[in-house]
Amino acid sequence: MSSISEIAKQYNFSASAIRYYESQELIKIPRDESGQRFFDPKTKERIRLLVHLRQAGLSMTEMKNYLNHLQDHDYEVRLLEQSHKRLTDKIEQMKQTLNFLDYKIEYHKNSKTNERVLN
Repeated sequence: MSSISEIAKQYNFSASAIRYYESQELIKIPRDESGQRFFDPKTKERIRLLVHLRQAGLSMTEMKNYLNHLQDHDYEVRLLEQSHKRLTDKIEQMKQTLNFLDYKIEYHKNSKTNERVLN
């Protein structure tokens, strides 16, 4: 049987986040006779889904809405497409920032080299 910290490590997520999602009823984790959480395959799959939704930038409200509409494929597609666009836009912004940083690094390296030549 896996502990919450083992599951958290497996999914690169914090145990406190799993507990929080459980308290917010995004996930229902079964318990054994002694009250310990039992992570069956269905629960692990739900955690994996939540991890990816969170990494995609979905808010708590969006994740709740997604989970409440699991049978409404049109809704799921719309929400996932919106999240995809948001994430794609963010990646593009980050690429632009990386390009700017590369430019500044080269600029300063060249400036330092030019100073040595002049001195």
